[in-house]
Amino acid sequence: MIRHRAGSVLISQLAVLVLVGAGALSAQLPGRMGSPNLAGSSWQLVRFQGGNGRVLTPDFPSNYTIAFGTDGRVSARIDCNRGSGSWTSQGNNDLAFGPLATTRAQCGRGSLYDKIARDWPYVRSYVIRNGHLFLSLQADAGTYEFAPLAAPVFSGSAVRGTATYTERISLPNNSVFEATLEDVSRGAASSEVIARVRNEQPGNVPIPFVISYNSARINQSHSYVVRSRILVNGTVWFDTDQSYPVLTGGRGSDVQLLLRRTGPGNVLPPRGGASAASLENTYWRLISLPNTVLPQPNTQQDRNFTLHSSNKTVSGSGGCNSISGPYTLNGDRLTFGRIMSTMRACADPIAMNAETVFLRQLPLVRQWRMTGQILELLDDSGRVLATFEAI
Repeated sequence: MIRHRAGSVLISQLAVLVLVGAGALSAQLPGRMGSPNLAGSSWQLVRFQGGNGRVLTPDFPSNYTIAFGTDGRVSARIDCNRGSGSWTSQGNNDLAFGPLATTRAQCGRGSLYDKIARDWPYVRSYVIRNGHLFLSLQADAGTYEFAPLAAPVFSGSAVRGTATYTERISLPNNSVFEATLEDVSRGAASSEVIARVRNEQPGNVPIPFVISYNSARINQSHSYVVRSRILVNGTVWFDTDQSYPVLTGGRGSDVQLLLRRTGPGNVLPPRGGASAASLENTYWRLISLPNTVLPQPNTQQDRNFTLHSSNKTVSGSGGCNSISGPYTLNGDRLTFGRIMSTMRACADPIAMNAETVFLRQLPLVRQWRMTGQILELLDDSGRVLATFEAI
């Protein structure tokens, strides 16, 4: 919980990627810096004091950090989320942030994520006093106080990022997170590891990491990627099923990794002790489609389906149209027969596209995989076609 003198904060956010802030800055690189210089410095939050005297103090200051790069970029950790953006200062202690691209995991009750994300575009000035950094909001709305970090988070010779997965499970104490920076100029099969990081007992996702490397080993004509995995008792449970390019070719040093489950078994224990849902006779609501934007919650009917065990039929909705048809279930094998749909047009083009993609995925389904209340439908190769939550 947040300790405060007046008021209360209750935060709950969905896991999606968003842009926070209003308006893009025309300049992406820092201008003439005031004194002292912010470039290359890193800080962690001490407290927020509002213009009305209210004080908010984070339970874990190390979960709230900000790092100013020398190239006009800024990286931040805001509780369970990570973000990056731009910053500018033209002197006289003025300060402006560009839009902040951030993950949006559910940080839970007592998080300061929502407030910081909301205040981000309204920072107007800074001052460093007694070794602490103070960021002031416009219209005397309040001030964030930061203390310096012992070790810089932002470094020109480090790749920073977070790793996460969609399954709602907790990692056991004997888990290990590993991430590597690799030169793949000669192809993935003959890649060269430039640097690596290994974190034992990394905790729950998102897992922050920093891969420090020798900048002398970086050739601007080469290609570099980041890969990661999570092991439990020496067995790989999660792995990146794709490479994430960094550093060269106009790419930066910040990366967000999505790991896929590779461990055995069809149902893993759920996070937080929640019981696993039943595949059949459960209302499954769509929460993710690969490379597809879903409409905002409550703006359209849920995209959903239910498998009725009594007659082996599926019913549901694509968001605008009702669907129905037969299905076949045999262990972890699941296939859908011919799906019938009504023919109404969606008023929202985003909803229309989401429904089209959703209905195209169903005939490709060959397998299913469940973690607690989360269901993934897979094709023959194990590629995730759609992700649902039990309602």
